[in-house]
Amino acid sequence: MSRRSESSRLRGVWRNGIILMTGAALLTKLIGALQKVPLQNLAGDRVFGIYNAVYPFYQLIAVLATAGIPTALSILIAHRLRDEHAADGTRATVTAALLLLGLSGGAAFVLMWVTADVTASWIGDESAALAIRVLSAALLFAPIVAVLRGYEQGKNRMGLSAASQVAEQLVRVAMMLLALEIGLMAGWSDARLAAGVMSGSAAGAAVAALLLAIRGWSGRAGSGSGLTLGRLFMEMKSLVAFAGPAALASIVVPVTGVVDSFMVPRLLRESGMAEETAMSLFGVYSRGGPLVQLVTMVAGAAAAAIVPALAAAKANGEAQTLELRLSMQLRAAWLTGGAAAIGLVLLAEPLNVMLYKDAKGTLAFALIGCTALAGCVSAVVTPALQALGSARASVALLLLAALLKGALNAALVPSLGIEGAALSGVAALTAAAMLGAAALRRAAKGLRPPQGHRRQRGRGLAPAAAGAAALAIMAASVLLAERALDAALGHELPPRAKAAALALTGAAVGAMVFALAALRAGAIDAREWRAIPGGEAWAARLRRWRLIPPAD
Repeated sequence: MSRRSESSRLRGVWRNGIILMTGAALLTKLIGALQKVPLQNLAGDRVFGIYNAVYPFYQLIAVLATAGIPTALSILIAHRLRDEHAADGTRATVTAALLLLGLSGGAAFVLMWVTADVTASWIGDESAALAIRVLSAALLFAPIVAVLRGYEQGKNRMGLSAASQVAEQLVRVAMMLLALEIGLMAGWSDARLAAGVMSGSAAGAAVAALLLAIRGWSGRAGSGSGLTLGRLFMEMKSLVAFAGPAALASIVVPVTGVVDSFMVPRLLRESGMAEETAMSLFGVYSRGGPLVQLVTMVAGAAAAAIVPALAAAKANGEAQTLELRLSMQLRAAWLTGGAAAIGLVLLAEPLNVMLYKDAKGTLAFALIGCTALAGCVSAVVTPALQALGSARASVALLLLAALLKGALNAALVPSLGIEGAALSGVAALTAAAMLGAAALRRAAKGLRPPQGHRRQRGRGLAPAAAGAAALAIMAASVLLAERALDAALGHELPPRAKAAALALTGAAVGAMVFALAALRAGAIDAREWRAIPGGEAWAARLRRWRLIPPAD
């Protein structure tokens, strides 16, 4: 086989592997977000509240124990194979990773188990301690899964790593539903139901570890020659050096969740509510989260896809191309996030009833829906800053958002309740998104000539105005469609069925009208169509259909 054909084969393997990993990540996040709906429907708001209060704490500890290791290990494994042309050099790397994460995972398990009562009291519901202890068992398996996934990725066997992610999530959800079924039939308390739900995380991690060990790593990591304590220590140092920045960046999202977990139920209790009532209200407050997660998940996936192009433009010194891509990416984030936020606000009540059976907390639901705008922008800004070499800026901004969220929670929750918590989220995340967008522009400005910046400054105005007009048209269309359908349906349908008809119709009308209005108004100009891979052909086709303005 020629060198060129071998290079093409490797690029194809790499590309297919990235597609597999991205697809698996999106699928697992989708399952994880949507599984919260049946959890609330079957178990009620208090169990839902305990779940949403406890799980961010586990995420934070799990991230600290394992974050960045799969990526770091895959890089080191790939280097060993390339430099030594054999698998023998990977044995020390894998063993060092297992020792390092085994120790950190075991310590995290002990920490979470021993401090369960204290953590539950901080959360504001002492009955959450049992759920914390059950969930901590997942930390015994998560490190093994992280190591084996990193090994598979380093060997360019992405399929098994992707399959393990999907299997883990499916087992977790299946175990959750089984525990709910058994618990509801047996009359378990809310505390035991929440603990049963948490058992799915340990079961999913155990299945993923078993799958990876049996199908992938077992017996394939080399003979272990030259495996000494000194070599293991050096490999551990390399892993920590690689994984440190990823761990720092990965703690941001769990930290913001922990802020709410530790503050909102406790502040509600201090305002005079009973423990059970406060946790039930926290469950109501958490209703809007899954939909916002879905929106930001899509934005993050799209942003990740363009990061290599940004990095390539920076490396090649293509200042104008870099500016154009950043401009398009930021505008798309603002517009799609704005459209999602408007839709969630206008359809808050029917969505709430459709998903959760009643209209409790609709105002908080709508306010949380507003964070979709800031979430989309941050999901785009963070990887773009990393591509431009400014990862620390994104981490600092999001940690600042967590601190601001905590301060505003303390100020607003005692007087406004869960609506105050939702309002603090809007303010904190919007501040982080705006500062992040400014930091991204500043980082990009330092990479392009001053004259290029002046020449391009005015060209984004018309597309931005077109996008704003499309948002206004979409909002009016959703309102008209919802009111017309509401009047047409009357009281002939059950409340939940009617809510589903209103929500789904409104979402479909809004998405279609926004897309058509944005295209027709020129939210993407001719120069930008040319910069999109295959954009010229798409633009010509859409122009024939009169969906975009004529060419300049």
